[in-house]
Amino acid sequence: MLRDMEYIYTVYLERSFSKAARRLFISQPSLSATVKRAEQEVGLPLFNRSTNPVSLTEAGEYYIKSAEKIMAIENDMREHFAGLSQSGALHLNIGSSMFFCSYVLPDLVESFRECCPRIMVTLSEGSSALLSERLKDGGIDFLLEAEPLDKNTFESIVWTEENIIIAVPSSYEINKKLAEYRYTFEALAAECRLEPTKPPVSPASFSDEAFLILKKGNDLYRRSFAICKEAGFTPKVSMYLEQIMTAYYLVCEGKGIAFVRDTILDCLPPSDKVFFYRLTGPEASRDIYLSYKKAGAASQVQRDFIDFMKTKRLFQRR
Repeated sequence: MLRDMEYIYTVYLERSFSKAARRLFISQPSLSATVKRAEQEVGLPLFNRSTNPVSLTEAGEYYIKSAEKIMAIENDMREHFAGLSQSGALHLNIGSSMFFCSYVLPDLVESFRECCPRIMVTLSEGSSALLSERLKDGGIDFLLEAEPLDKNTFESIVWTEENIIIAVPSSYEINKKLAEYRYTFEALAAECRLEPTKPPVSPASFSDEAFLILKKGNDLYRRSFAICKEAGFTPKVSMYLEQIMTAYYLVCEGKGIAFVRDTILDCLPPSDKVFFYRLTGPEASRDIYLSYKKAGAASQVQRDFIDFMKTKRLFQRR
């Protein structure tokens, strides 16, 4: 009954026989025959094929829950045998953006290893779309990202929150006109845990400036255009970039203005080459999610890391 578990579980993840077949590198008729054989052995259909995408029947839901329990037991067995082996190493693979992999996760991993020294952690950088696929395939164990994932396949918990702010080269003339709104690096960093002392700026104040925008597919790409649209203008984009830190450093060099995350203030040395401006509105704040496969399939070390991350949230910003 369980020998075809991987195939059935993949159909459940993809919610499509054709997509599951491509992922498994088998033909769709072969996959359909395998699932049909399992259904005949169970005596009940596992999938409702009349819906689009395909959905689980009551028997299918029970099968998937049982499969996840079996997968968790298998993971625990691997961890136990790894602990008995000569190396005794346990492994975690965490995916995120370059910002988190470079500035946030290394300290968190070091802290986690203090209570679990046998852990070896790999940090994987990439786009949200690419890392989401790797999480689904089991190539990574966790994804730290600004968007929740498909709730049918993953658990996504809010790990922290951050604000979107505007970074402007300090040499720009516009800063003189907006003196009542502008923050130095040190002033905003010191105020992040407190009530704002300066009002938020209207993004329309920068409608004539050249913007550095992250490429399409990044959450900040969508937010940048949404913030500008709400302010009544379309940004004049001089460059599209892959990474938020690239945008920030180009701002410091006077190449344009950019929407950036306020969490960079915790990670970088102060600079007098940039001023910051607070924003307001629904698109100017966002949650950061820790996503992973549904808890039933998690190993013990993965469950330990989830519990650890729940106690190590970054402070919440106003």
